[in-house]
This record gives sequence, C-alpha cells and structure tokens, in this order.
Amino acid sequence: MRNLRRGGVLASLIVCVVAGSGKVASAEDSLAVFLNLPITHGFSDATNALVETRELIRGPLSAATELRLVDRAEDADVVVTVLGRGKGDVELTAALRTVSRSIVAPPVPIAASERYIDLLVTTGPCRTRALTVEDDSPDSCYRRIFVGVGLGELGQRRPVKKPRLNSWEMCAEAVIADVRAWLSDNANRLRTFRELASR
Repeated sequence: MRNLRRGGVLASLIVCVVAGSGKVASAEDSLAVFLNLPITHGFSDATNALVETRELIRGPLSAATELRLVDRAEDADVVVTVLGRGKGDVELTAALRTVSRSIVAPPVPIAASERYIDLLVTTGPCRTRALTVEDDSPDSCYRRIFVGVGLGELGQRRPVKKPRLNSWEMCAEAVIADVRAWLSDNANRLRTFRELASR
C-alpha cells in the first residue's frame, strides 16, 4: 500500500492482486505459507491479542487462491509472523525501532488514533531459524515488515461487505493485500528457492 497525505487526510492506493484467470492455482504453482507468532527460546509469545490477530490474518490468507497454508515452516516458501497490533504513530514507531537494520521496514504514515497490524515475512533459510526481529539476517535471507492500517480507505467509496474503517479486520485485509502483492511479484523467485532447496 502506498500512503499519501493530502490536506491532512490519509489516502491510500491499494493494488488489487488477481490470481490468473479465476482458476485455482495448483499445489505446485501455489506458494506455501506458514502463519505463526513470534517464538522465544522455543515457546510461542502468544497473548490473547496476538492469537486473535493471527486468526484475523488467517481468513484473508486462506481465501487467496494463489496461496496455501501449511502446518510447518519447513514446508513453507514464506513464513508470515504476526508481530503485533496497536494504535497510532507512537506505538508503531516504538515497535519498528526494535527491528534489526537488516530487515526491510519502510516508513508508514499513520494517524494518532489509527489502528495497525504489523507482520514479518521471511524467506530463504531464515524461515526455519528462531530469529527475533532484533537479530540480523544472514545474506541468504530476506525479511520484511508489512503494516496494515485501519483508515487506509478514508474518503473512498467502499463496497458494502468491507469491514468497518479502523477495525482490526480492516487492518488485516490491508496488510494481506500488501503481502499478496509482494508474493505475486516475487513468486517466480520464491519458486526457484523451493526448487533449489529440494535438490
């Protein structure tokens, strides 16, 4: 999502990703995604908010025909880790300050009362390693932060079935739209990694 500020109003350009001609991708063509929570010393850093957020993320991920959810990181092309959720620029800035410089974390304009969900997408050998967001990534890995905001469509006409503005559901849909766009654009490279790993 590319955010623009015009006259104090946060506008959002959302890129729609369409998976081919409406056909469901085969298991070979679809990208395998493992969805999890942060892990510390082998234990999940689960809180009620993180578990609830993971389930909100699971919905739009499961609905994506070009993706398939898997049960283990070892079986995944990418690992999506739910880092957290919060409200406003102060919380988001504090969360992003803990992120290693080796992780791509673009700036996100956000209003003081706007909700957000932040995810970490990991590819390469790091997807099966117990790295925290503070740890540096080896050169063979790629890790990127995605943030979905709740007021991204402010001022735009919205379809009737969309979640209400500034809800956790809206944040989940926004962040998954960006993750899907990134995965779609990088699908061939991710499939090449998969083929190399299987040799």
